[in-house]
Amino acid sequence: MAASEPTASRVPQITGGLQSAGGEQHLADVGGNVGAVWRGWVMWGPGNGTFNLQIPWNVIGIDSTVVITASETDSNGNRFVGAAPFQVSSIAPGNGVVTFKISIGWNSPLTMRTDILVLN
Repeated sequence: MAASEPTASRVPQITGGLQSAGGEQHLADVGGNVGAVWRGWVMWGPGNGTFNLQIPWNVIGIDSTVVITASETDSNGNRFVGAAPFQVSSIAPGNGVVTFKISIGWNSPLTMRTDILVLN
C-alpha cells in the first residue's frame, strides 16, 4: 500500500476511518457537471518522512476529482495544528483507490488524519 521515498523514516498505516459508500456518506446530488459528492476520513498510525500512500474507496473512479487534507492528531484522534508541517501532493484517483504523496516534516513519527472529498 505504501511505497517509501528516500527521505522516509516510518511509513504511516491506516488505523481507522472510511466506511463503504452508503446513504449516510452521500452528501448530495449537486447538479451541473458533478453528480455526487462524498466525504470521508482516514486515521493513520505514526509516521514521518515522505511517502506515496493509497486509500481504497469504492466511490473513487479514474475520472473522480479527489481533494485530500492532512492534519496531526492527538491521542484522542482530535486534529490540531502543531509545529510539524504536513503536505499532501500528487493526488491520482484510480478505479476504487486514490494514491497521493504525503510529507510529514518531523524527526519522530506522528499520527495523522486525512480528510477526503470525492466529486463524481
